[in-house]
Amino acid sequence: MTSHPPLARRIQQLGTLGLCVSLGACALGIDDPSVPRAPAAPSYAAGGGGPSFVVDVSNDTTAQNETPLAVNPLDPANMITGNNDWNYNDGCGVNATFDGGRSWTRTLPNGFVPGITKYTNDPFVAGTGLYDYGGDPAVAFGPDGTAYFACFGYQGTPPYGVALLLSRSTDGGRTWTTGGAQPLTLVSAFNGDGHARGSTGQFPDHEAIHVATDGTIYVTWAQFNGYGSRSPVYVATSVDGGRSFSTPVKVTSGSVRSDQDQRIVTDPRTGVAYLTFDNSVQGGKGTAMFVSQSTDRGATWSAPVRFGTFENPVCLFPPYCFNISGSQFRGPGSYPAPAFDPTRRRLYVAYTDIVGGRAQILLTSASVSDLTRWTAPQVVAPGAGDRINVEMSIEPGSGRIDLMANDRSWTRNTLFDVTYLTSSDGGATWATQRVTKSGWDPSQYGVPDGAGIRPFIGDYDGIVSLPTTAGMTWTGPGRTYGALPTNLEVYFGSVTP
Repeated sequence: MTSHPPLARRIQQLGTLGLCVSLGACALGIDDPSVPRAPAAPSYAAGGGGPSFVVDVSNDTTAQNETPLAVNPLDPANMITGNNDWNYNDGCGVNATFDGGRSWTRTLPNGFVPGITKYTNDPFVAGTGLYDYGGDPAVAFGPDGTAYFACFGYQGTPPYGVALLLSRSTDGGRTWTTGGAQPLTLVSAFNGDGHARGSTGQFPDHEAIHVATDGTIYVTWAQFNGYGSRSPVYVATSVDGGRSFSTPVKVTSGSVRSDQDQRIVTDPRTGVAYLTFDNSVQGGKGTAMFVSQSTDRGATWSAPVRFGTFENPVCLFPPYCFNISGSQFRGPGSYPAPAFDPTRRRLYVAYTDIVGGRAQILLTSASVSDLTRWTAPQVVAPGAGDRINVEMSIEPGSGRIDLMANDRSWTRNTLFDVTYLTSSDGGATWATQRVTKSGWDPSQYGVPDGAGIRPFIGDYDGIVSLPTTAGMTWTGPGRTYGALPTNLEVYFGSVTP
């Protein structure tokens, strides 16, 4: 979830751009050699496997976080990643690569999805959207190579309306639906009058997008209805390339508290869709995970089946909770990350849970012929430090399972690195690589927050599996510009199993 106070953000961003504005230059002055450039990407560290590299994707002067990743099925060298962007556009940022991740389209001046907010990255040029700020990026490619980007648009003043919007790109992510005369597709709208206002506990949150091999686009999100009330998951679908969406379908576990952290994967052979989510049955300990399936392209969904329980879920949301060691920061809690293995015809789910005092990765799976029978969860390659925000993908030709996580195992549980874990035998054995060369402390960096900073690394990262490599994106620290360490960057890593 993203929360940007628009007025404070506008003032702070104008301050960042103050020199440029005072000299009569525009925000595009990033090309001026007198403007500081972000540092070179950190060196990779290969703990095994073949050639690897890490690239600073966003490579700018302010913060980004939440970094989904998608690969073009027609051109594996073409990938896109999104982010919550603290540049002046105040919406969803986007970068694309056409050489397998070694270089990316630039963040400044135009590395954002137009048609969401009222702003661009030039204070003197209005945006083509209607909203004060945007967030919760989600990305996907369709089978024909069309790229899709979902993002929430938020009103910062009454009636506090929220819209879930979809943009399209037919050139691999170089350009997107422009907005204005070419509006983005409305997936769903949420009325204001407090019902979409986070301060009342009532808002839609954290959409995810998936495109099946038949072209069906699935967009799913949680609708929080207020503190203590039942909050369902919704799914909307498109069968016309994202030009229109069905009326959202409600899927619920039927228990108390909030259904959330929803994601969808599909069987490429049958088209059956699988939706996973969690529900805080009593809040905190005892949080359960559920799965539901659809055999009619999302028109209806089966009654959710409970397949697992967090024993002690990670919660990184200070001041309300922070239950791992070290100084506090906001980050992802425990959530189910699903992936479908077409070679074994199994649905896998990875998640984090606190085991023996440390956050660890666990894995469970079930045959899609019987989603009531799941394997006992197993800790994946037990780490010597906390491992949080696991992401998973499966290479469809071989069934190779790829995982990534922020991991303190390399520094005696003090600093976070990115770790890659892979299994070629269905999760029986694992190989582990350290992707980053040096660790960092997320409590010491953050996003702009009034006159200060708010340590917040986002709620999710991204990973894709290719036949001979895996690609991943995450949030990490960049060079500090000015007095405050608010330059969180998007990084991409490519590793060879």
